[in-house]
Amino acid sequence: MRRLSFLFAVLASCSGDDGSGGATGDGGATTGGTALTPVTSGTSQGSEAEETAATPADAEGDGSDSSGGDADSTGDAPMACGSDPGFSGSAASTIEVAGVSRTYLVALPDAYDPDTQYPLIFAWHGRGGSASLAAAYFGIEEAAAGEAIVVYPDGLPLASMGGATGWELEANSVDVQFFDAVLEELSNNLCVDSERIFSTGHSFGGYMSNTIGCARPDVVRAIAPVAGGGPFFTCDSGVSAWITHGNPDGTVPFSQGEGSRDVWVAANGCSPRTQATAPDPCVAYQGCAEGSSVVWCPHTETGQGGHLWPSFAAEAIWGFFAAF
Repeated sequence: MRRLSFLFAVLASCSGDDGSGGATGDGGATTGGTALTPVTSGTSQGSEAEETAATPADAEGDGSDSSGGDADSTGDAPMACGSDPGFSGSAASTIEVAGVSRTYLVALPDAYDPDTQYPLIFAWHGRGGSASLAAAYFGIEEAAAGEAIVVYPDGLPLASMGGATGWELEANSVDVQFFDAVLEELSNNLCVDSERIFSTGHSFGGYMSNTIGCARPDVVRAIAPVAGGGPFFTCDSGVSAWITHGNPDGTVPFSQGEGSRDVWVAANGCSPRTQATAPDPCVAYQGCAEGSSVVWCPHTETGQGGHLWPSFAAEAIWGFFAAF
């Protein structure tokens, strides 16, 4: 068992922030099973909403079995191609995982074609945030321009976070099982390309993306953590990773992003050599295992104490995912 505990000081300006950021909606959960319900009051993607997310305290991983627990890993789930999804635009849904009702938002391309296999991007919010908040400012849907399905999970209130929403970061945590269950549900109802499952997230959501990459390397093709850290258990194999972190970040230390970078450089067998790549802050590691890529994007943007979703992130993340 490998245990890692840490504690970060939270900026005084983050105190009491619930992550709402002025975004409309609260995740809009349905109450009738897993039916998808169209969202009418909207999540204005790519807005200027920002999240003063803090990071998880006393996160630990036990390196335990990552086979999926109550929800099986769904890389081979059937694709519901050719079927009417029953909604357009964004929809909210509820699903039961380990006896608990969980909610998420799913956004289809405007011109969704049920006969076309789409990549699926999981987008995880930060501490105190919500699915609707992540949808409001990540800008992933705009960057993908109709070429991907995006799903925004809602975290549960965590006692260790003072009741703020967040994620459990162990190898087979209830939130990894949540990922499994949502992936299976969407694969059974939408035309999902099972070879192109991706994960991104901000702050605590960045930690969660690193967790998913480490726990489900046979399912997820690539990850893109923003201002996060981890994973905190041994990864059986690597996944491609695009990582960004602000050097002036006063909430999650820059060293946490460097630690994530180093995990994926080692897991993918990359050499220490790098080569500049677009956008300008980024470098790509050389000599990685065939089919793998690690890109590191340190930046100096200072908004939100350096703990922001950087201006270049959405376009660069989608460009990275689209290459697979």
